[in-house]
Amino acid sequence: MKSYTVLLFLFGTLSIQAAVFKTDTIPEIKNHSREWITPAALFGAGVIFATVPPMNRFEKNLNTEIKKTGRQTHIDQATQFFPAIAVFAMDAAGLKSKNNIRKQIQLFGASQLSAALIVYPMKIIVGRERPNGSDNRSFPSGHATRAFVSAEFLHQEFGHLSPWISIAGYTTASATAYLRLYQNEHWLGDVLAGAAIGMASTKLVYWLNKKMQSRRQSRKELIAAF
Repeated sequence: MKSYTVLLFLFGTLSIQAAVFKTDTIPEIKNHSREWITPAALFGAGVIFATVPPMNRFEKNLNTEIKKTGRQTHIDQATQFFPAIAVFAMDAAGLKSKNNIRKQIQLFGASQLSAALIVYPMKIIVGRERPNGSDNRSFPSGHATRAFVSAEFLHQEFGHLSPWISIAGYTTASATAYLRLYQNEHWLGDVLAGAAIGMASTKLVYWLNKKMQSRRQSRKELIAAF
């Protein structure tokens, strides 16, 4: 089996596992802290691929093979935002989301900002050279980060309706990550770490928002009691 086929299988499997594992509609899953396992595992895998010599050699061999078929494309500039666009399209279609459009924009913006505040300083600190040698800002992948921010955003807003909505979002984000390797812009570890940061940043923003809403509700109830 070609190594790039293995890579596609890996991303597809992670997409499905992440979406199904994280879907609140599954009654057996009650401990929401488990949702952090997926991004933690992705980031750990990204670091291992980037730093452990045998895994690093696998990265290089993988990119060498992908380069044989890779062609220049800019579609990843758009696909990184497809899951987020889907959120607003589903809003327009009248589907029930977790938040109104105004709140969605705020949460999505905060998620992208928090992810960027992690990714770009890390790029400078790590200083990993890209496969194409264009600069030393390879780790982690910004495109993969933004794609998985979008996918997590879709999951948070509409994942309660069907696990397939989340699966579609994560699969699209995974395709964006693969395109970054296809264009020889990133190593495998870069996109795995970017995926983890995107998911975790969005999850953190939604968690903080929920905590703030809970506190406001408690204050209202306290005031009403007097």
